[in-house]
Amino acid sequence: MTEDKETHATLSNHLEDRSIAQDINFRLSGELIGLGHNISQIRFTPTEDMCVDSRLIHSGFIFSAASHCALTSLNKKNSLVIGADIKFLAPIELGHEIIFKGEALQDDTKKCEVKVEGFLLDIKIFYGMFYIAVFDKKIFKLRFD
Repeated sequence: MTEDKETHATLSNHLEDRSIAQDINFRLSGELIGLGHNISQIRFTPTEDMCVDSRLIHSGFIFSAASHCALTSLNKKNSLVIGADIKFLAPIELGHEIIFKGEALQDDTKKCEVKVEGFLLDIKIFYGMFYIAVFDKKIFKLRFD
């Protein structure tokens, strides 16, 4: 069995098992299409509103979808991306659909690393290592009384 088939076999469509990014806008940050233990997949389909010039998609939206993939791969409440080392390997145009695949490399610490790769068909167009902090409580629990 190839690595891709093994990964696909461990993903499920039980998206209700998601613990993070419950309120995210799929139109802006990609749709969660698979979730498993320490892995996830996001389908990102850019829209005209995301174009920066002609048909070229602004890289911020690509980063947002990759970040969404990183958070769902770890899938822990009260998580926050605190850093990332990323590479955009090719430009994305309107009409392209990107599949992001994420894998949490560790999940037993308060600071975790998650590898995310983005593919257009079978061409890798994005690579990133995301650093995620996991907090015991809600991060921004402020009261304005």
